[in-house]
Amino acid sequence: METIPHNDCLKIGYLQKPHGVKGEVVLQLESEFGASLEEGPVLFLEIDGLLVPYFPEEQGVRFRTDETALLKFQWIETELQAKGICGFQVYMKKEDWIDDEDTGSIHDLIGFKLIDKKLGIIGLIGNVEDYGGNLVIQITWQGKEILIPFNEDFLIRFDDQKREIEMECPDGIFDLN
Repeated sequence: METIPHNDCLKIGYLQKPHGVKGEVVLQLESEFGASLEEGPVLFLEIDGLLVPYFPEEQGVRFRTDETALLKFQWIETELQAKGICGFQVYMKKEDWIDDEDTGSIHDLIGFKLIDKKLGIIGLIGNVEDYGGNLVIQITWQGKEILIPFNEDFLIRFDDQKREIEMECPDGIFDLN
């Protein structure tokens, strides 16, 4: 069975807790994905490292705030079933994302070439996460996933045309021992 690659998707949030007794769950999401979520795309839950498709019911998305929504998935009918999917990360296909903001998104950095001042070309940025205002770049280097804090102090050069970022990455971040 073929699965959808993580690189084809964007993480939009996670399932926080059940809501009520009819299978609804609270989705904690990044506000930039609200417009996309309203369109009712297929969502993917990361289960055991794989992205598994889940389908919101028609009219199955209700926003509580810019960063929380109530979701009702097909085939999730009880509070117990809803509890079973809570805690999972939620993704959507990149092609389903509607950029409704004039400013760029942190996800625009995905696919940029990362260059380290000392080591040279590291590879392509696979994902960017925001942990409470702290941006972290995910990159695969020598077969290992490396998380690199993205901080202005580390940035040497940003070339949007060439899709390159040159950084002076923190010492020891590429030590694989």
